[in-house]
Amino acid sequence: MKLTPCLEMLFCELPFVDRIAAVAECGYSAAEFWGHDNKDLKAIAAASRRHGVAITSIGACNNLVNPQKHDDAERQLQDAITAARIVSCTRLIVTTGNTIPGLTRCGHIKNCITILKRLAPLAEAAGMMLVLELLNTRVDHAGYFLDTSEDMAAVLRGVDHPSVKGLYDIYHAGIMEGNIVQNIRTNIDIIGHFHAAGIPGRHEMMDGEQNYPFICRQIDALGFTGYMGLEYAPLKPSRESLIETRQWLSV
Repeated sequence: MKLTPCLEMLFCELPFVDRIAAVAECGYSAAEFWGHDNKDLKAIAAASRRHGVAITSIGACNNLVNPQKHDDAERQLQDAITAARIVSCTRLIVTTGNTIPGLTRCGHIKNCITILKRLAPLAEAAGMMLVLELLNTRVDHAGYFLDTSEDMAAVLRGVDHPSVKGLYDIYHAGIMEGNIVQNIRTNIDIIGHFHAAGIPGRHEMMDGEQNYPFICRQIDALGFTGYMGLEYAPLKPSRESLIETRQWLSV
């Protein structure tokens, strides 16, 4: 399993660009982050090249469930494509936004499919992939629409485009539905990226209830060649936590 620490949540005591060198010193060759508007992208790109750390994903657009926001989503995607090119990133994270009162779940799914079919050719032309993220609504993201693997699969199979996959967040999915390995096996063909953190608390994975070494071995056995983002808030110093996590998952 290839691992990619989230720069937003680790080494928070350091200036953002310096976090790239820090994860490299922990033995990682990849990293990811969320928003790009408030970042010095050229400095990030230079640090990425200097330390041999690939940028694996950045945030792109949201509000897919709301047709009145679809033009905004397309503009956000175009901006994200521009940003991703600067840092040589090819995975763009998209989120659905919160549920619309009075709209059925089928209606939400239909709206997501409509806009993703519109955005897919833009991502394909840029040589990038959109990854649609599943989030939990019980602890961290009350009101968010896409909180189950079944709805994620319904959207992605409805879009049916190679440039649109799922971001299966094992932490969020564990809170919402469990049965992680079987759901991954069922949907591995439409998964383009993973996220991980420990339950409860979203801290170190090794101190949570999920057996991540086993989960990672199962994902590897399915032939997945992408990345798992380490998107957790460490209770230990980031350096100690990242080194321990890498060694633990390499067993």
